[in-house]
Amino acid sequence: MESQYRQFGSSDNSSGDAEHITTAQTGLKRIGGGVLYGVLVLLLLLILLMVTGIKFSQLNKEITEVKLNLERIGSGGKTAASSSGATTVPVVLQKLVPVRGACRAGWVSHERSCYLLSTDAVTWSRAEERCRALSGHLVVLNNVEELDYISKIVEINFNYWIGLVEREHEGHWSWVDGTDFKSTPTFWDNGQPDDWDFRESGEDCGQIHPSESRKRKLWNDADCNLTYLFICESRV
Repeated sequence: MESQYRQFGSSDNSSGDAEHITTAQTGLKRIGGGVLYGVLVLLLLLILLMVTGIKFSQLNKEITEVKLNLERIGSGGKTAASSSGATTVPVVLQKLVPVRGACRAGWVSHERSCYLLSTDAVTWSRAEERCRALSGHLVVLNNVEELDYISKIVEINFNYWIGLVEREHEGHWSWVDGTDFKSTPTFWDNGQPDDWDFRESGEDCGQIHPSESRKRKLWNDADCNLTYLFICESRV
């Protein structure tokens, strides 16, 4: 009888152990399934974020390109930077190593013109005299492509005289080579020309500003008696 009781007792213990193992295995499977589900959800979220980031980057690039295209189209007449107080977003450019092409020694070539960047600073009138003596004139910026070219080759931390002058009366600007000022786009810096009253002789000559980074140069009116570097232009 005792042996029978022991056999029944041993069988019950084995059954309990088996149930315990089965329950533990089921719990582990559930935990493993939950972990796997969580990993899959996390991966899906990461993929979604990556796709969203790529789409946002593409959209931002497209918006920037649209702005630049609109600015370029608008530059066919006038730019947003003017004395009206309008502002414009700086156009970032990369430095360009100029080539001589068919130009004289010391001059660089772009389209059908040659350009000379001075190494010494003089007044505006003296700069124009120097350019004339070299069979040229102070640079006349006819379009945005020419302005961008000049912006890419100048030393960014210097002022440069350009061929823009206010000769007849206030507000009447003209190009030194006779090009009709009204026929070319304007690229005045924000709030310019302002004919700063602090200057006794006014500000009747055009120049381009220095900058900390390379970007499209915008125009400024300055006292013609100040001394700046200058840019000469002549035909090839």
